Amino acid sequence: MDLIHKLAKLSDAERRRLVTDFIDDTFGRFDANAAFVDMIRSAMPELPDDPEPHQVDAWVELAEITQDPDFRAAVRRMAEYQAAERAQGDVTGLHHDLTEIVRDSVGRALDAGIAPASAEAAPITDTLTARYAETFSRADDADLRHWLLTPPGDRRRPPRGMLLALTPAAGCVQ
Repeated sequence: MDLIHKLAKLSDAERRRLVTDFIDDTFGRFDANAAFVDMIRSAMPELPDDPEPHQVDAWVELAEITQDPDFRAAVRRMAEYQAAERAQGDVTGLHHDLTEIVRDSVGRALDAGIAPASAEAAPITDTLTARYAETFSRADDADLRHWLLTPPGDRRRPPRGMLLALTPAAGCVQ
């Protein structure tokens, strides 16, 4: 309740500062993909003058997570990894099309109640893996699936292809 009360008293500028400080702290020291950082900055939600309870709940959750030291450290590790990839010549970009395809495919599967370990999930995983292969100019093989399931840099970070862990039927060993 204290956090909700404090959040309700914050001005738009103060709420924006919470998120801006988080972004600066986690990405500011690294040569992360500038387009990615800009996208994060531009996606900052606005709390209306008369917010609905679910909007306040969402802002409270956002405020809590951006202040969590473990979450900040995990995002900072992601920024470090991204900077290292860029230093090695990675210029593949943000992959908006791939993100939309993954979001839509997995969303439809979840809405349809498809269990991750079911045979029904295997074609979804195969399709998504093929899209990753195309996007990253890699062969659609066991090495790609291992790469997708391996968290870059730190085992606590989610894998690149976290959503491809939908099913063991996809031939992935985790």
